[in-house]
Order: sequence, then C-alpha cells, then structure tokens
Amino acid sequence: MGRGGDATGVTISEVAAAAGVSRQTVSNVLKAPERVAPETAARVRRAIDELGYRPNRAAQNLRQRASRCIGLKMVSPAGVSDLFDRFLHALTEAAGAAGYHVLLFGAAGDELATSEDLIRTGTVDALVLVDVEVGDPRLPWFSRRGIPFVCFGRPRGQGRGRFWWADVDGAYGVACAVDHLVARGHRRVAYLGWPPGNGFGDDRRAGWQEAVRRHGLDAGDLVAASAEDVAAATAAARRLLGRPDPPTAFACGSDTFAVGARLAGGTGPDGWPNLEVVGFDDSPAVMLMSPPMSSVRQPLDEVARRVVGLLIDRLGGAETPREGVMLRPDLVIREWRGPEPVH
Repeated sequence: MGRGGDATGVTISEVAAAAGVSRQTVSNVLKAPERVAPETAARVRRAIDELGYRPNRAAQNLRQRASRCIGLKMVSPAGVSDLFDRFLHALTEAAGAAGYHVLLFGAAGDELATSEDLIRTGTVDALVLVDVEVGDPRLPWFSRRGIPFVCFGRPRGQGRGRFWWADVDGAYGVACAVDHLVARGHRRVAYLGWPPGNGFGDDRRAGWQEAVRRHGLDAGDLVAASAEDVAAATAAARRLLGRPDPPTAFACGSDTFAVGARLAGGTGPDGWPNLEVVGFDDSPAVMLMSPPMSSVRQPLDEVARRVVGLLIDRLGGAETPREGVMLRPDLVIREWRGPEPVH
C-alpha cells in the first residue's frame, strides 16, 4: 500500500493530483472542510469519488493515538424543547463530515470523573458541553487537566478564563420578536422567561428591554418569570394578563414559556387565540398550537459545524482560544388568525 493509501491502493497524493491541489488541501477536506473554499472542496470530493479513495481510519487512529470520537453528555429536555435532540443530530452530521463520531454518555454520578475517564482511556478525543451555566466549574477544571472541550454557549462568570465556544445571539433573536410584534401594531409587549441569573435567559430578557425602549414603549411592569414548565409559565402569564392594563402580546424566552402564555390568553368565541405570542427555538410544539406560533429558530447546523471546527483546531494543537463564534438566529413568522391589536 502506498504512503497515505487506502485499502484499494489509491493514495492521497493521487487524489491531490487529480483535483489539482496539494496533499494538505485533500487532508483538510477530509478532516476540517470549513477551512477549504467550497469550490475547491467540491473538486476534491469529485476526485475522491472518481478514484474510489477511502481513508484508512484504523491506521490513522493508530498513528495519531486518536479515537476520532467526540463525547457529549446527555441532557434532559426542559418543557417542550427538543433543542438537545436537534443539536445532537446536527453535531453527528458535522462530526461525520469531518471524520468523527459522537459518543453520547450519561453522567448520573460524578460527571467530572466520567469525563476525565473517557479522555484518559482514549474513548473520546474531546468533549462538547451544551449545558454551560454561569460560573460553570467544569470549564476551569477541564482546562487545568488539559482536557479538550468546546462549549455550545458563552462561558459566563469565568473571570479572565478564556475558553473555546460557539453561541447564538439570544438578545438579537428576542429583539427581532419584539420588532415583529410592534410592526403588527402591539404597544404593550410583555416578556416571559427564566428568573434572573442563568446567563442566556438574561441575554434574551436584555434583548426584549433594548427593543421595547428603542420603540419608545413602556417596559416597567411587563416582565414575568417562572420555571421552564408549561403550567408555571401559564400561571406567570395570567398574573400579567390580570393587571388593569395587560399586555396584548408576549415575546418569550423559549417555546415552553410561549405555550404557557398562549394558554393563559385563552380563546375567543371563534376558537382562535386572544393573545399573540412569539416563542424561541421553533420546536415542534409551536406547530401543534392552533394557529401555529411564530418562533425564533437557532441555526443549529451552523453551530454544530463551528463547534466541530473549533474542536479540530484545539486537537490540532492550538493553545489559545480564538474569539468566540456568535451566530444570529432567524425569526420564523407564521400567520396570525386572532384579534388585531387595539390601541
């Protein structure tokens, strides 16, 4: 077998020659495709298909002492969210395109010990963290032990600590929801989300505050907080709706809060809801409401690609974290069939 060859004898040099690129470019297409221009990557993939080249993963792993597996701890969903399931699917696709697999693991006991064992035994090469909290102690703990990891979510409350991360701009997403509701004619737009202190929820509430002030609206008494649970969210929204001058619409921190707000608003004689609500995450639950609710959708496919790219950089020897990757979500607008805003 030639140097860099596969089980059929085709070498990476032959692929490079057929595509008119360097060996390193072929290697990047196989391991870190985000580093290669799309047109060049497409040309390399055509050459790979035409020549029937298949990398010898077993030999590569032995040379590199790598498992080519990424560890991801299972996270229980909150409320109606399926965000973790969708991110897992996106991460699996992005990792596969880069020649990696995803190992899903539970950590009911000591998560730190479980994670360290997975790394030290070579079961996984690196970890992805998706449930990062303010001041999360895992981040400095992993860093001190040289455990490679990337966060989906900005590390907050870490002092001068610098870490590898990709995130979605929740403040921007909620501000877009408020802009949409104001454009629809609403002047009392409430926010329903988590109690202060959980980081990403604070960002989303800040986006609501910025938008209502930018539009010159009253933001004084239109905030409600609860646990991320439909029943709790419904009760919190009802408290706002019971005020003498209630909100006419809600921008919510998640789809769970949005479902609670919609239920709190009830329905009119025609069966359509009384309260216009915009959620966050665009989960299947919003499509089950009648009519379906508008919601902010996170670009999970792009998040996963960026996370895998950062992991590959980290495993390639990069020591200093790059500037974190911040992505913008999209507002998915759906037709509203309830009453129009009254001024």
